[in-house]
Amino acid sequence: MTKSKRLLIFDLDGTIIDVFGCGRRAIDKTMHQMFGIKGTGSKLNFSSSTDYVIFLDLIERFDLKGRFFERIDEFYSIYAEKLKEEIAENANSRFQPGFPELLEFLKTDKKIYLAIATGNMKVGAMTKMAYFEIQDYFPVGGFGDKALNKKEVIYSGCKKAKDFYNYNFEKEDVFVIGDSSKDISAARDLGFLSIAVTTGLEDKDTLKSKNPDWLFDDLSFSTLPPLF
Repeated sequence: MTKSKRLLIFDLDGTIIDVFGCGRRAIDKTMHQMFGIKGTGSKLNFSSSTDYVIFLDLIERFDLKGRFFERIDEFYSIYAEKLKEEIAENANSRFQPGFPELLEFLKTDKKIYLAIATGNMKVGAMTKMAYFEIQDYFPVGGFGDKALNKKEVIYSGCKKAKDFYNYNFEKEDVFVIGDSSKDISAARDLGFLSIAVTTGLEDKDTLKSKNPDWLFDDLSFSTLPPLF
């Protein structure tokens, strides 16, 4: 029997790459340049899952209602430049174990299709992927510009992937690959399979308690069974 087509939806930060707080620092510098506000980065809660939630927090904390989203295109432009500079200047910016080799391997399988689903604003995700030269692996995805949680991001990424690849992936053929409890919970709520990896901020016991379908220390070839 011919193997069905599979959609692999990858998280970005903590799963594929680690830029060690570059996004936080880039937001801090962008807010200072645009609004004269210092120290925003240290006050941000990045466990909120999406940059849109962070935007709402910034608006509330610094009384920017009616000003922030009016200048969102300017924010995106400045942020992208600041983020690119931060990543380039950070000697610790790196791939997580297994990358980019895993992506190159998956690319050779004609039954496997890739998408990204990240809480990053799209311009931030694209800036990071361009720096690491992995953007061509992910022609489609879901992003955190307007989403309130990771479930919305993943759902959007899956929907866009179905349209882009012109294929209606069955739920049991969609794999969500991420480093957080939110990835696992979102996958379950959407009826997708979940692959959790302990390369992010959450420890193995925490991730295991969320009952992912698979749990790995990292995504190196030596740790992976033939899942797909």
